[in-house]
Parts: sequence; structure tokens; C-alpha cells
Amino acid sequence: MKRLSLFLTALATLTLLTFQGCKDDDENPAPSPVVDNNSNSGGTNDNNGASENPNTDTNSEARFDAVEPSTFAYGADPGWVTAMENQGYKFYDSDGKETECLSLLKTLGFNAVRLRVWVNPLSDDGIWGLCDKDDVVKKAKRASDLGYKVMIDFHYSDQWCDPSLQSIPKAWSAYTSIEELAEAAYDHTKEVLSAVKNVGVDVLWVQIGNETATGMMYHKYDEKKETKNKEIIALNCAFGTNEGTANYGKVHNKAREAAKEIYPDCKIVVHFQNGQNWDKLKYGLDKLNAGGVQYDILGVSLYPEINESGWYANYIDNAINNLNKVADTYNKDVMICELGVAGIATWDGKRAITNAVIRARSEVSRCKGVYYWEPECFNSFNGYALGGFLANGSPAEALKVFSGLSTLLPENDPNPIVLDETTLIVTDKGSGEQIAIAKLQDNGTYTCTVTVTSTWYNFRVADNKGVYYGVSDWNTQYSFVKGSANDNFWFGDETGTFNVVFDPANEKWSYTKQ
Repeated sequence: MKRLSLFLTALATLTLLTFQGCKDDDENPAPSPVVDNNSNSGGTNDNNGASENPNTDTNSEARFDAVEPSTFAYGADPGWVTAMENQGYKFYDSDGKETECLSLLKTLGFNAVRLRVWVNPLSDDGIWGLCDKDDVVKKAKRASDLGYKVMIDFHYSDQWCDPSLQSIPKAWSAYTSIEELAEAAYDHTKEVLSAVKNVGVDVLWVQIGNETATGMMYHKYDEKKETKNKEIIALNCAFGTNEGTANYGKVHNKAREAAKEIYPDCKIVVHFQNGQNWDKLKYGLDKLNAGGVQYDILGVSLYPEINESGWYANYIDNAINNLNKVADTYNKDVMICELGVAGIATWDGKRAITNAVIRARSEVSRCKGVYYWEPECFNSFNGYALGGFLANGSPAEALKVFSGLSTLLPENDPNPIVLDETTLIVTDKGSGEQIAIAKLQDNGTYTCTVTVTSTWYNFRVADNKGVYYGVSDWNTQYSFVKGSANDNFWFGDETGTFNVVFDPANEKWSYTKQ
């Protein structure tokens, strides 16, 4: 978990993303018709399993041996890689050498990929038209040829599936019985996996449904991808009713049957959102049991919000404890199927990713892997600001943890950047990477140059005390206000190198292209 046009997505997303979790997945509650009254509606509470020490990562230098590196999945979810390539994005190693994306991720230590598949993506605009069967087969083949282990992530939809939207595919919208829906899921699963197998790819894991702690396929199909039609369909697999729970089990188990026919030894994964929230996990897990769902691994999403107070305990500690509780209480293996953070180049961003990966492997004996969601994204590609690459198209240092050789970080940044009152710090909105230092001029303005390679590029500005500036409102792009809640700026529909002027006295900023 993380879809409008680039411009609108960037603006809308920025309002939400200081940043939320992957996508909007982890923040949106289930639609009211399918919410259990006993389910926790959000936030972190005493039942989430926070450890007594909220900073258990402090200064540990211990290596970890809980799982052999050859069997632990250091995973990437690079579903957008073909879309980025189609739009001309390039990827570079730390020395600035252009490198094919999956090969580059492999050099960092990634050894597994998770590839989502939609039934009939809603358009062919280079993003939404991808992740269909043909695109997934090509990516799976590319990854397998490089030695990656492969997971196929079935959404059973024509678009994103997350807690806010579980939309039935258009081709299946006229079905009137759960048996027809289950058969369609069976046919789709078998067709995709057969195509993957036919190109010589072995699939180790098959994920059935995406972020389904409230169920799946319970929203009406809508042709407009920009509109999340949340109307509940009559025939659904939502956990809010006994019938919906039973339907979920029938559809899931039929899809599992297809997966096992093609890959008899594959492991079946169920994927829930909010890995840090025990109440939400337990709600979905109990529904799986009630529906007779057959599966091997529970995967979770985890998107630490590092700007929140107590974020480490509320996200990392809770998630690690919850994974162990799943294993102990429900006797299931576990995974982190989606991991991401806004500000991956910052100290807390690196701390979140590094400690999540290391602690999942070293402290959760039944954890089979961790996957970073869209690590190759940078410059807020498609409005997504939780990618793992820097503005220059190279990997952030935090991704080195996927080599399996990192040790835990100390609690506090040993080398914080401290600048004086004559400077403003300009950082990439997504990664938190410092991209420029604006210096005070004699006329009271601050100036710098910024080079960007994507349109509608977003950045942030702060002083040496950590106070952020921003636009006064979204309709006044060139305002410059200290302490604004809209703490981001953006260039227009162009790329290149810009001379930027910040004028605090007159509350304005401007830029000209070199």
C-alpha cells in the first residue's frame, strides 16, 4: 500500500501525505456496511502489543541468524517498473552508472519480487493499462531470469484493491451466484499462472486478494478509475455478514485450487492492511477461520508514519509483536508484504525501514520475508511519495538492509545536519533527500538552484530549526508562508534546472528555468 492524473494526484496526495502509509490503503476505514461493531476503527491502543521499551533498536550491533538468507525473502514490489520505463525514467547505481532496474535492485540484495495482477486494467495510459496478464508475465520472466523468487499478487479487480475499495471486475459484474464468481476467480488464477509457468517461471507464493481484512469484491464496478464507487454489491465477499464471510471462503478456496493445480508446492498468502493494529488483524483472521479459508501465510502492510509522536512503538514494535501473535495464536507463517515510508533518506526513514526488516527477520521466527512496495519510485512518480530511490534515480541507503547484512541502527541520528539562520534546507518531498541549500542574500531573499527530471516535482523547505515553510493555500502556488500546514512546493509541467528565490519578507517564492 498509494491515483489520478499526475498533476491532480500530486496535489491531492500531498494534502494527505505527510505521508500516510503506502498509498491511501492503511488510513481508509472499511465501508460502514461491512464493519464489525467489535472491530477497532483505527489508531493504536493498548491491545496492539506495544513492547515496554519503545526503542528496542537502540545501539544493537548483533547480527541475526533466525532465518537463512537463502530462504528469507528480501522482496521488492516493482509493479510500476514497466510504466516508468515507458515514460523514459532511468535508474542509476550509487556511482551514477545507468542500470536496468531489476538488475540494480538485485545488486542491493533483493532476492524476491511481488507482482500484482489485475483482470482488465481500466485504461492503456501507461500505468493503468499495465499489470494485466501479459505485463505480469513479462516482469515475472525478467525477474526469474535474474534469479528472483516470485510472488503473484491477485487483486481480483480491474483496479487497486485496498480497504477503501474492493471493486468487482467488470467482466464478472453480471454474475448472480457465488458459484459463478468463484469459478471466474478460478479461471483467472489458472489462466495467469499457466501463462507465467509457460515461460519457465517458478512461483513460490500466490497471494489471493489484496488488503482484504474486511473482505474482497464487495464494491460495484465503475469504469472511471478516478472515482471510487463504494456502492456495495448484492453478491459480495465482505466480512460484515455471515453470508459475505462464507462467500469469501468459497471464492478464496476456489482460487487456491487453481493455484495449486499449476504450482502444487506454492504457498498461499492472505494479505491484510495495518500490520501495526492487532484489533484489525484479529478481526480479519477470525473471519478467515469462520469462512473456512485455506492458506499458509498471513502477509501485512506496514507504513510507519515517522512524523507521528511515538511512531516507533506504534508501528515497528506493534507490528513485530503482532506478527508473533499471528504465528502463536493462529499457527500461521507471516510476511510483511508491503513496507514503505515517506522520507526514506532521513534518519527516521532509514531507521524505520532498517529496523522493520531486521527485527522481522531476527525476532519473528515464522516470518518468511519483507517486501518494499515500489522501491524504484522517485520524484513522486504517479503521486506516490514513499518510493525507495532518490531524486537522481539512485537507491537510498536504507535499501541496503535488503542485503541481509545490516545491523540495527542507534536510536538517534549520530550526524544530524545543523545549519545556521543564513540557510534554508530544500528536500525532496518523497524521500526527504536534501537537494539544495538556499543561501541568504543581501536583499533578504534566499536563492538556490534545483534540477528535476519529472514534471510537477514536489519539494519541501525548512529552516535550521526544523520549521517548515509552505504555500498559504493550494490555489496560491507562489506564496511562501512560515509554518504553513501546506508544507510543500512544486514546479510546473516541465523539467530541467531552475533558479529558485524564496522571499520570506514578502511571503513569495519564484523560479526561472536556466
